[in-house]
Amino acid sequence: MISIKVPSNVYNFKSYIYGLSLEKFIIIIAGVSIIATIFTLSLLAALITGAAYFTIMGILRFDPENVYLIRKLYFHGSAYRIKFIRNIELYGISGKFAFTALEIENTELYTDSAKNVKILGIARVLEKLTCSYTIVSKPEEHENSIYYRTFVLLKANAGNFNSAVDTIRENITAFISGGGVHARLVDNEDTVSSIFPGNVKTFSNYFKKDGFYGSCYDIVDMEYSGDYLYQSIIEKLGFMVELDIDVKPLMKNGLFLKRLIASRKAELSYTKTGHYASLLKKQINSLETMSRQDKLYNVSIRFSLFSDHPAELRRNSEQFFRVMESTGFKIKPFNFFGRESFDPLAYSSHGKKYMMDAESLSSIFPCGFTAIPESRMEPLGINVITGKTVYLNLFRNSSYNIAITGETGSGKSYFTEMLLDAVDDSSIIYIIDPLNEYSGDQIVHLGSGEYPDFIMDAPGINNTVQEIIEAITGIPEEKIRIIVENACKKYGSLMFSSLIADVINYEKRHSINLASQIEKIFQIPVRLSGNRVVFRFGYASSHLRDMFFRLSITLAVSMAEKSKGNKLIIIDESHLFLKDKKNAGMVDMLARNGRHSRISLITVTQNVDDYYLNNYSESILRNSMNYFIFRQREKIKNKLFLGYNIDPSALAGGSNFDYSECFYSTGTLIRKLKIIRNLEDR
Repeated sequence: MISIKVPSNVYNFKSYIYGLSLEKFIIIIAGVSIIATIFTLSLLAALITGAAYFTIMGILRFDPENVYLIRKLYFHGSAYRIKFIRNIELYGISGKFAFTALEIENTELYTDSAKNVKILGIARVLEKLTCSYTIVSKPEEHENSIYYRTFVLLKANAGNFNSAVDTIRENITAFISGGGVHARLVDNEDTVSSIFPGNVKTFSNYFKKDGFYGSCYDIVDMEYSGDYLYQSIIEKLGFMVELDIDVKPLMKNGLFLKRLIASRKAELSYTKTGHYASLLKKQINSLETMSRQDKLYNVSIRFSLFSDHPAELRRNSEQFFRVMESTGFKIKPFNFFGRESFDPLAYSSHGKKYMMDAESLSSIFPCGFTAIPESRMEPLGINVITGKTVYLNLFRNSSYNIAITGETGSGKSYFTEMLLDAVDDSSIIYIIDPLNEYSGDQIVHLGSGEYPDFIMDAPGINNTVQEIIEAITGIPEEKIRIIVENACKKYGSLMFSSLIADVINYEKRHSINLASQIEKIFQIPVRLSGNRVVFRFGYASSHLRDMFFRLSITLAVSMAEKSKGNKLIIIDESHLFLKDKKNAGMVDMLARNGRHSRISLITVTQNVDDYYLNNYSESILRNSMNYFIFRQREKIKNKLFLGYNIDPSALAGGSNFDYSECFYSTGTLIRKLKIIRNLEDR
């Protein structure tokens, strides 16, 4: 577990005198002083003034910020005019700021076992930045789901544009080359303009913008230890929430912090126990922690909610407030005054300030949203945490291989079929199907006398064929080699069926019974055709099954290597074959090298332990990029699975349900999915 060190907000602290906050105490003393002064002139005037003063203060709850409530709330915002200048990179000028925009690549870091390292990497990047910046995560609807695009606006004073460009350019280099986040420069004016608000009109409790009704909440304080989890919670809400974080380096903070610490300690000396004393101790601890940091920042954080109707906005706002408070975010609605309040470049002037160090800021850096899917494949399942549809592009990562495990009835076979249906129609698929669970354009029944017929024009196939014939017939390897050589001379282009006929004729001269057995095994030659070929095995003999598995897998690989486009080779109930080292070695070779021919190997078995039968089978697992773990009895503690102790025994659904659950892991990322039948109609 990572230790999140989000400090308490040292600005959000009120001193108390006789149980009253300092502000309230001053307001009351000021009122009493005014009344006392007027009393020297007239008792009646003093009474009237006192009644009016304290009535107004009571309505305002003795909070100076509530003075805004008695003002007329009327404001017409207009679209922010940005002047764009191209100086190699695209720059904008808005108000007093020159800026450029970077877009962050979102990744689901809340389920990443390496997020501790990534958070520290982000912190190191932020520490290198010398200019102020604003982070904006904007909602975007995609296929009826809300996703988020995250931008960083690096900004500098536009008074001297050339100097501002030099400063920003240095920070661009520091940000992109820092290694903590993946970012790219935004080179499109429309994209940059979309980050800024359009026409805005404010009302008493909400504002209207671009046809939506919105409300804003500012961060006042945090008691939060969930790092990127809050972003998945926002995604789960189901309505649009914009997140804006303004960051301004706090200069010359040493003396400033010492004064704050001294004032807190002085106050604590008069308050030894109680809730107020605990607040003071928390403040002192946060201040002392930050005093040891090289850089500190004033941070303003704002959430903006958007709905189609004010009534819906009110319901959503109430839900958002409850959820964020329970998560540990202390938030407060902000007053809708001043055009700059809606300008992402000017939040620091209007938002609630919060002092942070780089590590604390990195722990809430908004790059943990689900990325907008790029693939046009069919949906595979629902992410249980975010509620988002999960897509899989088999042929994108460093490995195209998949490992699927789960006990009988857990839903793994249905999911495998679903996965195959999701691939492009032009993809070529070969399926090793020992239990007759798959359909295809062509099915070869290896246990019923059928066998694949093909041209023997590859050394790998010739070697496998000779090995199979030797194992089935008992003919010595040297004699088989001679039969193959003679057949090649006789036929030129040697078909497997022609070689089998020569082998049978050879055996008829030596052993009629053996020749008869071979004829039963090789009765019907089948020329392979279609994009989806299924090999079924009906042999009671595991020996024969292994032999024909080797033939099938070698043939599938050979044909796939000759074909263009994407190819998939599926081995169902793979434990039946991987326990044999020879079989496992052949599959391992495919797992290691298939990517060069755009071959995705999908192995399906009942238990993760099936991959630890030998070194080859373990290598197959390690050379798979995607793991789908359905229900099985044993817990998984192997380091291969992200360092987590995964317990798939409680995963629900399966063959008797319209859904099934599984863990889906890639590299260091793990998610829990709900596989729903007819997902597109959910």
